[in-house]
Amino acid sequence: MKRELLLETVAGQTRLAVVEDDKLCELYYERPGNENLSGNLYLGRVQNVLPGMNAAFVDIGLDKNAFLYAGDIPVDPREAEDWADRMRSARIEKMLHAGQELLVQVVKEPGGTKGCRVSSHVTVPGRMTVLLPTVSYAGISRKIADPAERERLHAIASAMVAESGMGVIVRTAAQGVDAGTLRADYEAACALWREIESRARIARAPRRIHSDGNLALRAVRDLLDDSVAALRVDGDALFARAMRYARMLAPKFADRVAPYAGETPLFDLYRVDAQADRRMGRHIWLKSGGSIVIDETEALTVIDVNTGKFVGGKSFDDTVFRLNCEAAREIARLLRLRDVGGIIVIDFIDMESQSDRDALFKLVTELMAADRNRTNVVGFTGLGLMEMTRKKVRRPLTKQLMHICSACGGRGVVPSYETTARRAIREVWARSRAQAQSAWLIEAAPPVVGWLGTIGAPEGAQAYAFADARLAESEYRISPAGTSLPDGARRLK
Repeated sequence: MKRELLLETVAGQTRLAVVEDDKLCELYYERPGNENLSGNLYLGRVQNVLPGMNAAFVDIGLDKNAFLYAGDIPVDPREAEDWADRMRSARIEKMLHAGQELLVQVVKEPGGTKGCRVSSHVTVPGRMTVLLPTVSYAGISRKIADPAERERLHAIASAMVAESGMGVIVRTAAQGVDAGTLRADYEAACALWREIESRARIARAPRRIHSDGNLALRAVRDLLDDSVAALRVDGDALFARAMRYARMLAPKFADRVAPYAGETPLFDLYRVDAQADRRMGRHIWLKSGGSIVIDETEALTVIDVNTGKFVGGKSFDDTVFRLNCEAAREIARLLRLRDVGGIIVIDFIDMESQSDRDALFKLVTELMAADRNRTNVVGFTGLGLMEMTRKKVRRPLTKQLMHICSACGGRGVVPSYETTARRAIREVWARSRAQAQSAWLIEAAPPVVGWLGTIGAPEGAQAYAFADARLAESEYRISPAGTSLPDGARRLK
């Protein structure tokens, strides 16, 4: 598989695209005033302590207060023999009070009506290690599968933790790296943490203490590895910055950072916007003729797979299985591209064969294992729906790039012409009962006026209808009919 990273900056907006075999799989945006918050460290001030929720709201200087759960606050393990039990029984009112200042890190960006979720369990990511200043723990990335390599890295990590007292998670990029290089990366994170602590001691809350870095830095630190053929950068200044990060963090891969100076913009060359636009809608067609319908809510994402125009060949069971497998590959890509998080329910086309269901479950599990976000494929429910979860860190891309439609309010539907017409007729009927008014004028969109003519005036009232193309299809205006009606107004019978 050919994997490339594309980076561009235009008018203050930086974008990063992950392309695999010329297909867009991930897309990240960074705009002025709308920078990435996940991973940022803030000195916050506790505003409210809520014992009933075992949580607190913390002012970190953003529009909405952040949410801090009691389990995300470090406790002294010396106070209890079993630290895990201590964490589970921790009570927020015993640990925090209003006005208290504390250092927190954003672990989940705001979404909908909610503010950020923050934690006092801070992490400081490097290229090969993630420093855990608040715990003494040595962990290895689950994506490193070789037992011997895991044992070697764990021995190195345990020695570092024993020396400093601060925990570490060894990232996938550390695979095959010697102990000296790994230690240097860990010590750089430790030095950064000491600097963060120093800044926090003299700062006044609420204040941002540390930013997790711009998009170019995160592209080099988190994505540039053996699987990436090239990091192509459109723009001289952006290329110089990306190259500086590569030489500092990933010198082994610095030669894969390449400038782009073609006449056609880089994102246009790879058709990034065209691919993204096709996959941001509710209805997505598959190459075979089948289709996917995806609906995102605040708590749940539901995906429906349909046969559409796909008729298959050999047998019905083979047709359904092939289409479900194609849909599974597209869904795995969609979840990454749209950055969907939380609970996900997929309604694949029903399969009677248990072996086909098992094969589809195995395929989905393998596809989601390649996702950088933590995912858990639960399996099929009694109703034949596949359940899974995906870690929610950022707002979905659809929420970042789009706003709620003013006509439908985000529902995707508006009242029908007949419904709008009957609402207007009923309002005329109600007004005629309450007011001594002999005639009324209803102004509405042309299709609604057509239905007004079909329905007719309500009993006991005289009404006229006038078509105004400037009105939305679900809008209408009712006013007393004066002596002079607008040209084109007609009486309802």
